[in-house]
Amino acid sequence: MLTNAKFLLFMCIILGSGHLLATKDHKKLIEDLFNNYTKLARPVRNAKTPTNVEMILFLSQVIHMDERMQTLKVNAWITMIWTDEYLMWDPKEYGGIDVFTLPSGNVWMPDITLYNNADKYKNWLLEHIVKIDYNGTVMWAAPEIFTSYCKINVMTFPFDEQMCKMKFGPWQHDGSQVKLMGLGDDEVFNSDGQWDMVSMSVNTSYQEYPDDPGKQYWDVEYTFHFRRRPLYYLFNLVIPCMFLSLVSLLTFFLPPESGEKISLGITVLLSLTVFLLLVAETMPPTSTVPVIGQYFASTMVLISLSLAMSVGVLNMHHIGPDFRPVPPWMKKHILGNLASILMMNKKFPKPEKKTNLIGEKLAQDFQAWEHQELISIVQNRMDRIGDSPKIRRSYTPCNGVSSLVNDMNDDQPTSCPNQDQGSTSSISTPIVKQNDLLKQLLKEVKKLTGHVADETAEQKLRDEWKRVAMVFDRFFLIIFVIGTVATYLIMFCQL
Repeated sequence: MLTNAKFLLFMCIILGSGHLLATKDHKKLIEDLFNNYTKLARPVRNAKTPTNVEMILFLSQVIHMDERMQTLKVNAWITMIWTDEYLMWDPKEYGGIDVFTLPSGNVWMPDITLYNNADKYKNWLLEHIVKIDYNGTVMWAAPEIFTSYCKINVMTFPFDEQMCKMKFGPWQHDGSQVKLMGLGDDEVFNSDGQWDMVSMSVNTSYQEYPDDPGKQYWDVEYTFHFRRRPLYYLFNLVIPCMFLSLVSLLTFFLPPESGEKISLGITVLLSLTVFLLLVAETMPPTSTVPVIGQYFASTMVLISLSLAMSVGVLNMHHIGPDFRPVPPWMKKHILGNLASILMMNKKFPKPEKKTNLIGEKLAQDFQAWEHQELISIVQNRMDRIGDSPKIRRSYTPCNGVSSLVNDMNDDQPTSCPNQDQGSTSSISTPIVKQNDLLKQLLKEVKKLTGHVADETAEQKLRDEWKRVAMVFDRFFLIIFVIGTVATYLIMFCQL
């Protein structure tokens, strides 16, 4: 009785708060209704009579859907209606009062619980207002923020659609005590800019749970169909990745002499790694890889392959000193067939045999000219000094120009068996020195011409390897383009 007196005093304070005073009819109604009322038991006169609870959920807004934590946080308007058989009166006896409100903590409340709750469990039915009609109908209505588990399928992220469920039901009252029926409405839904609600369905079931075998419970399951707005992720993830993959094509157009093919590919690869990390932070740590993650990984693989291709091209273009000539099969299939398919044969004109003959003839003429010019110089020198009787007597074909030319050609000293030492020693000292000088000059000229010929042959071989590198570079470009297009097609087919 003391508790009821305190409650009546509390109700009088509430009804008399502000500028409104509780009337005698309100005081009398509250005294009569709550004189012997208890909120601890179900408000039925027959224990076998179940309490029918009607639950209406209005989804207002999606506050946050955490893909990584697999949770859904929403703002919902909840309305529950049931009949309290101990809160009935005749309005005529109480001045026509047919409805009044009071705090929900003063009446019996069904123990409705969110089964798949992902937040702290609390009695969210308390600390609100209920409205009671004269026929015993009690209506509880209030906005609530719920956080529930939602199995999010990120396979088609950011073009995904999610099916999230919220399951409500009594935790202690079985189906023989509380019968829960559910309704739902999406008219008040406001999009948060990321999620749009496609549809909403309600399913009421009567089933048994493993924590209380042998008894069945009523529950209401609300299923929400959401569709993500992908524009944000398109502009911040997908489109930049596409541009990066297109920029990576430029590595095949950079000439090997620039030295920037590898650095450009590595820069693009690092940029894609950053985008992949952003996606990994958003996605849940599951074995399911979203399409955008597959796209980033495929693009990274393609760019890594392009780096390997660029390394091969640069290796062929800047071939080392210990290189071998281009193999015949490579000349036939790479510089011939593949270059023709890639329409690059115009860049590599085949040398004609006539040109080779002319070059060989010029080389032979040059060597003959060297000998003739040198012989004429020596002959003129000998003619100038041949007027001397002493020198003329000492001059013979063996120690003359013929012997000098033979020494120049064979690099071996010649001797005349029929020539005695006296006649040989009679040659003047200046002529011998000039012969030695001319022989040394001819040797140096031969060295220079041989070095130039070696450099020309080496440069010719290097040019052949450069041509092979150009063909491979064009071929790798086509492979990269095919791989990029195939990646785009596969990604869009999975959406």
